[in-house]
Amino acid sequence: MNCENSVVVTGAIHLPKGDMVGRNRHGTYLKFAVKQMTVGYDGVERPSFLPVRVFDTALQEWLRAKGHGDTVRVSGTLRSSTGSGEMFILADSLENAAI
Repeated sequence: MNCENSVVVTGAIHLPKGDMVGRNRHGTYLKFAVKQMTVGYDGVERPSFLPVRVFDTALQEWLRAKGHGDTVRVSGTLRSSTGSGEMFILADSLENAAI
């Protein structure tokens, strides 16, 4: 079965506490989250944090030049981590965005 898992999300960069660097069998990546404020079914606004992994070295350098709270548009694919099953966005492109 071939599924389309493309995503485009916009929000604020939320940097993790501690190390941004992760490693797996595919290589070294930077991790961060896209923070979006969403309104729940109960009408209460709360933050959602969408985890992102960046393997491309040029995109890693772009991300390192940004700061916590800067706006970003992430294009990529939704993936599941081998082992833990944690869902994340595998970034294909990062760009400045206006919210």
